[in-house]
Amino acid sequence: MNVQLMKLRKAAGYSNRDEFAKKIGVNKYTYRSWESGAAMMNAEQVWNCAVALGCTPNDILGWYEDHPREDSGEHLTSEEREIVGCYRESTPQWRQNIAMTARAAAGESKETAKRGVSATEERAAM
Repeated sequence: MNVQLMKLRKAAGYSNRDEFAKKIGVNKYTYRSWESGAAMMNAEQVWNCAVALGCTPNDILGWYEDHPREDSGEHLTSEEREIVGCYRESTPQWRQNIAMTARAAAGESKETAKRGVSATEERAAM
């Protein structure tokens, strides 16, 4: 396993590994051992690092180094990533509500586009 902690930590703007260790609530020596490969993290520790670094556990564990992602050509904006993150943190009931709301908004937007009316004009007509 090719742990990517140092690369991801620096890319996220944490130049000092001891400060990053403090941020995620672990002893600086523990963190150093993870980064050097002398010790392995458990699943919760990998998750905590991923949250702090704004990446996925797969990114940290180097999964994509050995298993390249299929690039769909579509990259999420920061707002889209936020929505996906909120969805993933929600309960099953809220996930259902979020999905239903998104489908309704998309359907309404398509209908508005078919009529050739801008969203601003439609709001003004209401």
